Amino acid sequence: MAESTGASVSKEAVRDAIVAFLRDYSIESTPHDADRLDSFREVLAPGTAVYVAHPPGVELDVIVDLAARLQRMGYKAVPHLISRKMSSVAQLERALERLQAAGVDHALVLGGDIAVENAAFDSSLELLETGLLEKHGFRKVGVAGHPEGSKAIGEERVKQALEGKAAFAKRAPFEMRIVTQFGFDPEAFTSWEAETTAAGVTLPVHVGFPGPTSLKQLMRFAALCGIGSSTRMLMNRTGAMANLLRTQAPDEMITHIARHRLHNPASRLVKAHFFCFGGVVKTARWVNSVLAGQFELNSEATGFEVKG
Repeated sequence: MAESTGASVSKEAVRDAIVAFLRDYSIESTPHDADRLDSFREVLAPGTAVYVAHPPGVELDVIVDLAARLQRMGYKAVPHLISRKMSSVAQLERALERLQAAGVDHALVLGGDIAVENAAFDSSLELLETGLLEKHGFRKVGVAGHPEGSKAIGEERVKQALEGKAAFAKRAPFEMRIVTQFGFDPEAFTSWEAETTAAGVTLPVHVGFPGPTSLKQLMRFAALCGIGSSTRMLMNRTGAMANLLRTQAPDEMITHIARHRLHNPASRLVKAHFFCFGGVVKTARWVNSVLAGQFELNSEATGFEVKG
């Protein structure tokens, strides 16, 4: 039986576990960042994996263009490819051709909550099975994980979809991983890891965290992503409405996962991925301060405060 994350360990061991977990983190950008990419150089080291989200109302070409620019800047661009937004196989192939020409060989393949009319694909698995990713030289591909479920898709369909993608991964000609939706309940993530492992899923997991931002912003994005139960937990912990404008950081969740990894060396929760609701630069500065050791654990070593 895995040792509890509450088991006694030294603060130094917890600090080291936090830094080890955050090392080589990835971060998510959006088309709104297109005019401020130069500021990324101040905080993101070359080779950092920078995901390119595909929000509603944005054309796929815009995502491809931004991914190509990030790749030219020396980052590992990871564009989102949303299956149900593809109007045709030809549209997907054109995008992959352009990404390949730009040197992009990483992607995150998602199903998507909202489908275009007459979508070419009904699921991310259908897109994966086209053979087009390997044809165009993609080496590493992420798929979605939902430790707290998905209101838009439903629990049973989420479970079946993950198991289907895990089965595909065993024969895939590229390396695959799971990248989770962000959340606020770390125990939901560790329980989900145990449940999916028991179901035969062996893919490594990059855990999604919200970067530091206001509670008001977190609540808005959590509602959009359908993680209400986790949101209620966040509200209870932070004193609810009185703290709407106060910056919330994911220190407690990171610490819990780091302690879990410390006691469970074979954990599939291997890396951290940050959603930047407060901005890429703000999030990266916060993470970089932690990596530099500029943080102080609380008395119980269950959370920390960044000093940098």
